[in-house]
Amino acid sequence: MLLFLLKLLGRLLAALPPSLCRGVCYSLGLLVGALMPSRRHKTMNSLYHAYPTRSQAWRRGVFRESSARLFEMGLFRIASAFFSAKRMEATLEICPKTQELITRYSEGGECYGRPVVIMLPHMTMAESATMLPARALGIMPVHAIFRPLNQASINAWVTSERERYGAKMISRRNGYNDAMAALRRGEMVTVLFDQDASNKGSTITFMDRVVSATELPALMAQRFNADVFLMLTERRDFWQAKLTLTQLPKAEDPTEITIHAHHALAQYLQRDASAAADWLWLHDRWDHFYSAHKRFRLPEKRNCLELSSRILGTESTPRKTNLWVRMPNWLGDVVMALPVLRAIQAGRPDFKITLIGKSAFKPLFDRLGVGDAFIPLPARGRGYFKSFYDRRFEYPDTYLLFTNSSRSDLEAVLTRCRQRFGMLRPGKRRPLLTNPFPLSEELDETLVHQTHVWEQMARYYGLQADLDFTPIPKASKVHANRVGLICGTENAPEKRWPIAHWRELVEKLLDASDDVEIDLYGTPADRAITDQVAAGFPEARVRNLAGKTDLSEFCDGLNSCAVVSCNDTGGMHLANMLGTPVVAIFGPTNPVRTGPIFEAPARILQPEGCPKTGGAEIDGVSSGSAYAAIQSYLGSSAK
Repeated sequence: MLLFLLKLLGRLLAALPPSLCRGVCYSLGLLVGALMPSRRHKTMNSLYHAYPTRSQAWRRGVFRESSARLFEMGLFRIASAFFSAKRMEATLEICPKTQELITRYSEGGECYGRPVVIMLPHMTMAESATMLPARALGIMPVHAIFRPLNQASINAWVTSERERYGAKMISRRNGYNDAMAALRRGEMVTVLFDQDASNKGSTITFMDRVVSATELPALMAQRFNADVFLMLTERRDFWQAKLTLTQLPKAEDPTEITIHAHHALAQYLQRDASAAADWLWLHDRWDHFYSAHKRFRLPEKRNCLELSSRILGTESTPRKTNLWVRMPNWLGDVVMALPVLRAIQAGRPDFKITLIGKSAFKPLFDRLGVGDAFIPLPARGRGYFKSFYDRRFEYPDTYLLFTNSSRSDLEAVLTRCRQRFGMLRPGKRRPLLTNPFPLSEELDETLVHQTHVWEQMARYYGLQADLDFTPIPKASKVHANRVGLICGTENAPEKRWPIAHWRELVEKLLDASDDVEIDLYGTPADRAITDQVAAGFPEARVRNLAGKTDLSEFCDGLNSCAVVSCNDTGGMHLANMLGTPVVAIFGPTNPVRTGPIFEAPARILQPEGCPKTGGAEIDGVSSGSAYAAIQSYLGSSAK
């Protein structure tokens, strides 16, 4: 019954004016956009990456036309079965250069009997390729590998219609022995090559993005030393195509052939809007690399990105996959996240990483070396969430959240990012994440550093690269006798060492050497503390800089110190990241969880008898112990 209805529909379509059929296809294409918003957004994402310099209106036009051509392709198959001979002849045009080329492979030509592999992409009029034998009389036998339909009677009918012009169809279900035999006899084999090959393919670039590509056509060509051609069935008008063949270079490595074929197709698709719409964008070519548990790594086997770069003449893998990272709100947490970001960047060199965070942190983000772009958090107010919604057409591919709030989860949702990662702690809910990382209930976070907790999250999403704890290279001269003191904290007054202890420490340092100079750092809120610490000491030797430096100047200052002594605060992590030796004073807080993590000298001071995980009063740390620790670094960092 279904076959009867298809044939009836085919007869009707063949009898209708082409303009009316075109209108039907265009209307169906519009329905795709209206009824499948997720598919529309995903396809627009692909078009955004492929055509970044084009306007959104231009890309929307390509989407609508490509959607219409999807139906044009499907209806052509059933309608063409009822075309007259004259109409069929008008359907396929062979360009003159290709006609000359075909003559060489026709009976009596110098290349007749030489095996040929034809690589065919999923284009609107790809079905018209089966007409080649009828339009090129005398050409050596042509075979086409195809995926059979599940309904047996419909598959038999479609196969017979494809073969009526002389092409021999080879089902993929029967393996590829028939195709190999045809090449062994010196015949032509046509095979689709631009579909996602999932785990079985080689990793290359296509349209400047990482894809998994099938090696089958190239392997067949290599095995039989076959000539290889890219076949394009360019749509000239509704249900009309122009066939062109472009010979691809032979290579010892079959992947080179695959790369050349994809590059030639990309060049065609970049030509203009009509060419761009000639490919089936709704078949997401890049979907394989969206697997959440593999997102932060690339396949180790058949990773041919370096070969792609060499053949295409690019210095490195294009960074076109948009990873947006919602950074923590506290300075120390931002610094502790850096090793994880470095590892993600190493594992996915194609990621374009956009950091999202407080605008005050921008100078720090500029120094981290992991962000390609920065989005400052907008001011709180009515337009806060709208600013994220307005960025939905920047098409983030993956959104990684180091924060744990519903507010930041909503930020991610509003960008319409299809993949949202974050940590789900036991007993909590984060319904707005698409792929939450469930933190184990058995994990005792008091015994694991925060960076390594985030590392577990990243490894859940496929990270394989090692964390990099190397400090950022020094950007300024280190003064061998300069001591930096950070006497305040961003929060929690109980973390602050007493002012009296700081004054005792300053006095000991000044008395020990006339060359020692001390810089006091902090925020404007810390000024009341540093004023008391500095009171009565020579201003030439004790500079009170609290509230007088922005973040960039703060970094430069910490960079110049021989040693920094501080409470458990963001400045501690900043100095440690910059490679400056740190003497950190802990009491109630836990240095196992939030202590210095970078590979730079660091001493942790705790009250006598205090557990390693903290819990004691901070005033139990004496000024003498801090002084002794600082002295061990003075004079050793001179340059």
